[in-house]
Amino acid sequence: MSEVVCRECGSRVKLHTRFDEHCTECGSEDLEEVDAYDPVEHELRCEFCGYTVDTAVRPADDWSDDDTPTSVDDPCPICGHALVPQSEAKDIRRRPEYKVAQAAAVKLHREYAIAGPPYDLLPLAASLGLNVATGNFNHDGMLAGTTVEIPEGQTATAQRFTLAHEIAHFVLRHDGERSKAEPEANALASELLVPREQLKREISTTPSVRALCARFGVSRQAMVYALMAAQVIHRVQR
Repeated sequence: MSEVVCRECGSRVKLHTRFDEHCTECGSEDLEEVDAYDPVEHELRCEFCGYTVDTAVRPADDWSDDDTPTSVDDPCPICGHALVPQSEAKDIRRRPEYKVAQAAAVKLHREYAIAGPPYDLLPLAASLGLNVATGNFNHDGMLAGTTVEIPEGQTATAQRFTLAHEIAHFVLRHDGERSKAEPEANALASELLVPREQLKREISTTPSVRALCARFGVSRQAMVYALMAAQVIHRVQR
């Protein structure tokens, strides 16, 4: 009798004969001798946008055909960047401060009474002293001094998110490492366009991703990001 570890679920399995080839817990054939076992870290994180996933937890049936990551070989489903094990993520001083960014968005809503949803951010930009220019720019959106440059080729929902994202850079006074600034700007933009408390209320009467996108005027990708950030994606339908 020998003892092995299942690299899929982490269970210790005792093999009674040399013909035993499957984990008795999950059925996986990925077995390894106990002494040679290097534990697989299931919790992964995207350092660019902050998306996190526990690959040991199976997705709900409604989302089973989505691009849910299963290992570090899969890209982040939100931004397409690489996923890393949680233990290898950057130290706390270099991590994005998502709560600070979200709190800044809540403060903007409170102080400027932004009309919506969909939330109109042009008056907010003007109140903050920002100019908004739409044109044939060779970038995906940029804050140049006090001017937000938005490419005219973007869709309407993309232009709205770009404006929210650049407002975030201005409000948070970003001037440093992109791996910290970009996720924070995404978090503030998401909270600005899809406030989580209102999102939770809307789900009770509008439990469909498509309807929620129309309600808040955002893309499906932006809505999935907001649902994940609010930890309510399990409450919606496609």
